[in-house]
Amino acid sequence: MNPLKLSSVALAAVLVLALCLPAPALAWSRFAHEATGHLAEGDLSPVARAAVLELLDGQGLAAVGSWADEVRPDRPETAPLHYVNGPVDVLVPSQADFDLPQGTVYSAVLGYAEILADTAQPRIQRVEALKFLIHFLADLHQPLHSGFAEDRGANNVPVLYQGEVINLHRYWDNQIFAAVQTDFDSREFAAVLRARHGDHERRAWAASSPRDWVIGARKLIFGGLYPRPRRDALKEVPAAEIPPGVEAPVGVLDERYRAIWQPVAERQIARAGARLAAALNHIFESGQSPFAPPPIPFPPAPSPSG
Repeated sequence: MNPLKLSSVALAAVLVLALCLPAPALAWSRFAHEATGHLAEGDLSPVARAAVLELLDGQGLAAVGSWADEVRPDRPETAPLHYVNGPVDVLVPSQADFDLPQGTVYSAVLGYAEILADTAQPRIQRVEALKFLIHFLADLHQPLHSGFAEDRGANNVPVLYQGEVINLHRYWDNQIFAAVQTDFDSREFAAVLRARHGDHERRAWAASSPRDWVIGARKLIFGGLYPRPRRDALKEVPAAEIPPGVEAPVGVLDERYRAIWQPVAERQIARAGARLAAALNHIFESGQSPFAPPPIPFPPAPSPSG
């Protein structure tokens, strides 16, 4: 089933939504990035752990997981590196989708892994490459970062959540872990995920490639991640609180949706942690990237106005 069917009226509406809905979140929440970092730290080899601590001046992976979001306003050339888009009616993106000259989250993972592995690079470049790799590898596991250009990775998909009209991407970046955060901090949550997924499962996840990870994320989208629109969704919402251009039917992110998709999001965090650790172990133990070379010259050049 095509998860995104936009009529001409709907296409006009999303242009309004881009202006009226809350500003899109940049990536997984800080909580999710920290949990990914804590998970990966637990699987680092002694060699990789020492190298990480040296490059990060004693900081751990979790501490710098959101750095790429923090520098994004001053590094506009990195904005396209947070996502990769594919067609709305085909699961696997085309090679052209992966090879966009401005870069994608896919090429970012490949490119920064290669820079990090190259000890001839200036230290500052390798430090930045490590920070970017930590972040973008996690971002790649947020399913809507492998979504559709037509709805801006679901930033233009209005949904109702606890009586408020937000967008689907924002929910997946932040609110999907709201219940978890009432019980655990990011380190505790990482420990829960580690206990849930054993060594054999984590090794199997790490054996796949970044291209596989994109396709896996898109399988979740095509598997029902977009909530089914409901005609009565906005019935109890005051008209003044409904952004212009938003009309029923819209999806409702209720307890049933959370019960289905929160475990999926948690598993994506666990996968990201295992894959990040495996990548760093390979890089620092072999001096080589575990991935194919990036499909474009990397890193992308800063914009002329940057």
